[in-house]
Amino acid sequence: MQPLSPLKSVESPREILAADFKASHGALPIRGGWGYTQADACIVDKYDPLVDPSLPFNRVGVEYVFVEKRIYEEMIIFRPDGEKFSGIKWNLHGQYLIADAGRYFDKLVFEVTAFRDNDWEDLKAEFEGPRGYGHPDFDAEAHERKHQEKMMRFTREFWFDITSFFGQGLVITDKSTGKKKLLRVVRLKFTDEFKKLFRIG
Repeated sequence: MQPLSPLKSVESPREILAADFKASHGALPIRGGWGYTQADACIVDKYDPLVDPSLPFNRVGVEYVFVEKRIYEEMIIFRPDGEKFSGIKWNLHGQYLIADAGRYFDKLVFEVTAFRDNDWEDLKAEFEGPRGYGHPDFDAEAHERKHQEKMMRFTREFWFDITSFFGQGLVITDKSTGKKKLLRVVRLKFTDEFKKLFRIG
């Protein structure tokens, strides 16, 4: 099994993600690199032509979509056959704001868990097979031990340059007047659908 290495591509992350995930979110308002280091940060651009200035800029959504898609690129799309992963999940373990030379960065640290494709299929067959879950002879504890033994864990960092909107609050452009105005946020609440879409706990 080849190690999980940083992505290297001639095309930009923006181009690759737009091509590989046409059916989901399409292009993202991003520039820069894959976000493995501060120098390679993914630049989230509030002023990208894709962004509707009359709406509050959803940088959290942009970051979480990028995280999801980079993980899939690393663990499935860029991997050769026989080296791909299944059952992929990720959880945020840390978030850090870093200011450096007039620029602002959002560093997210995720724990990613996954299974080799063949291990995933074996576990699935055991659980769903004729003597699987629900059968009197099915040993749930033994299956869970095997599940934990086969699970692979990775720690991944995602660096975002958030300079384009840091400290601005929720500024929108009124379509009727063309003037900018600042929205006062009393409490930011995500809908269940939004949380599910962007995997926010």
